Amino acid sequence: MGALRRVGVIAGYEWRRALAKKKVLALIILAIAFQTLIMVVFSQLVVGVFSTVEFRSLMWIVGVSEGQGLFFPLIAIIVAGGSMAEEYEHGTADILLSKPVRRVEYMWGKLLGGFSLLATVEALITFVGVVLSLWFFGAQSGLQFAPLMFLAIVYSSLIFFSLSFMFSEVFRGSTLAMLGAFGVLIASSVISPILSSLYSMTNQQSYLYLSKGLPTWAATNFPSFLMSKLITVPSTVFSVGDLGDLYQAALIIAVYTIVFIVIAAFRLLKSDVTKKAG
Repeated sequence: MGALRRVGVIAGYEWRRALAKKKVLALIILAIAFQTLIMVVFSQLVVGVFSTVEFRSLMWIVGVSEGQGLFFPLIAIIVAGGSMAEEYEHGTADILLSKPVRRVEYMWGKLLGGFSLLATVEALITFVGVVLSLWFFGAQSGLQFAPLMFLAIVYSSLIFFSLSFMFSEVFRGSTLAMLGAFGVLIASSVISPILSSLYSMTNQQSYLYLSKGLPTWAATNFPSFLMSKLITVPSTVFSVGDLGDLYQAALIIAVYTIVFIVIAAFRLLKSDVTKKAG
């Protein structure tokens, strides 16, 4: 069996492991339910910007992206947070690595399996968002960019997936890994707008740089920045940034992802796989 085949087998195993967790399935159902509720509410609003043809013809963007800020990071954290850690907790890491598989193949199988599952969930929710927008608001503009929106969402979700994956290997405890990633998500979500407000009041660039450096800024804004470059998006509803913001967000996502994966790989390759972190 070749290396790619071994990685594929482990990736398939990771799908089965993650889907066996009821929390993942519950979050997928909640995301779709919340998506539907948002569409129902917006369809009943007929005042101000909500009543304009331009806004209603772009509701597919809301339908596609509404789960990005909350549900996608949560699903990413839960899937990745147990990926490596649960194998140590259940004692199956020794069994898996006693097979003719290298540690790096094991890690990439787990990483790609979990992330491909997350991407599939995001594809499902993207499709549902488009269907709901057509159902409630009729013909939509710019639907040819829906695949790009999906790819942007998948790319932006790399930050919290790789962060939780790193914690899963470093802490070797699923609860601690998920709590650590949740903590970073919440702290970043709270601190980033505060720093943005301080920048608006003081015009000090240091606050702006710190705000952009936090994980949620890039993870949340990258898809909407991309859409604002492709189509005319009402700034009253969607985040609109210049081309520099788009490139910065893409770079920040890449840097965070690479750093987190390198740390996880170093921990796995240089430590005793039978021992949890002390």
